[in-house]
Amino acid sequence: RVLFRSKKSSSFSYIATNETTGVVRGELRAQGQEGALSQLERMGLKPISVTKKTESILDIQIDLFEKVPPEDIYNFTRQLSVMLKAGVPLVDALDSVHSDKTNSLLKRTIDRVIDDVSNGMSLSKAMSKHPKIFNSMFVNIIKAGESAGVLDKVLFQLADFIAHDLKLRMGITQAIRYPSIVVGITILVGIFAVTYILPRFSTLFANTRIDLPTPTRILLGINQFFTDYWQVAIFGIVFLVIAIWRILQTKSGRFQWHKILLDLPVFGPIAQKMAISRFCHVLDTLDRTGVPILDSLEIAGKTAGNAFIEDRLSKVYKDVQMGKKVAVSINTHTFDIFPNHVLKMIQVGEEAGAMDDMLKEIGDMTDAEVQDKVLKLTATLEPIITVVMGVFILTLALSIFLPIWDMYEALSKG
Repeated sequence: RVLFRSKKSSSFSYIATNETTGVVRGELRAQGQEGALSQLERMGLKPISVTKKTESILDIQIDLFEKVPPEDIYNFTRQLSVMLKAGVPLVDALDSVHSDKTNSLLKRTIDRVIDDVSNGMSLSKAMSKHPKIFNSMFVNIIKAGESAGVLDKVLFQLADFIAHDLKLRMGITQAIRYPSIVVGITILVGIFAVTYILPRFSTLFANTRIDLPTPTRILLGINQFFTDYWQVAIFGIVFLVIAIWRILQTKSGRFQWHKILLDLPVFGPIAQKMAISRFCHVLDTLDRTGVPILDSLEIAGKTAGNAFIEDRLSKVYKDVQMGKKVAVSINTHTFDIFPNHVLKMIQVGEEAGAMDDMLKEIGDMTDAEVQDKVLKLTATLEPIITVVMGVFILTLALSIFLPIWDMYEALSKG
């Protein structure tokens, strides 16, 4: 491994010998042939051949549709923290955490981060160039750890937070999986019936000149509209999706949507508690690693996941910056967001000098409340969805079989 990398390092494939495993093959990135040989020497390998890989347009990787699973981010963070805690230099630690099993996009991203860090850039700044992989929360926590000189501790706590966040999200995903599947199947059945089954009977119904029941006329009208104006329908749907997406990308649009989300009767309390949980866990993570309270509040306030709540927490940061206590500032600006018992616990924790322990307790307690609310929501939705699906299927069946029954009666009388 080299101590300095150019911004455009090249890839090399090598064959070398190792005293323990014999002949080994692999790839590495280096500034040039000498840099590659230097890396092999530092790795304890004796090179047999080192060949620069030729790059063509076919080798260009398109990152647009690639994703890095959160599990891989967790593994990367945990392994990097262990390496740094053991005293391994940052560049060497970064070069050691990815292997052949690492996600290809994450592997390429780490290589670019190594290049930037080797050129003197800080780890947080190098990671900030890849927001698709390392979000703002991740980068800000790394930045705080660098400033406080506790990068290894921050990474360790960050890995724990990512693992906790994964567990919470997995629980919510499992809870809503069944309702989502049922709704999806119902929608597909409806589309299939309206676009394929019902039109096959429409000609037969027209020839009999019987009065069609209301459900049949409605479904045939929907089918006729999409048959005649399918281009308009598709354009309208695409336009609506893009317009909503563009609005949500703006600061004001995202703020208003998150404010509306908190006011929703069922999903609002869940979103609110998840934001409180994330804030408390991030603040606890930073406080335990010795990051100054102002830096911790600034970062934690930006990671709540709700723009409306983040705006309130930014005011808390400004108050603490002016010398006010954390509990007093939170009570002043988030009294309608944080429950009274949470505000009281924060106050007690600050006065007792055990803020981190109290924040962890609040986070765990809020997580349990979120899981409980999600389970109750699922238990409530399942029978409602079952009834709605039954009514929908019954409507489809009646819209097909009622005209057939009327036609049969007309033929019998005739």
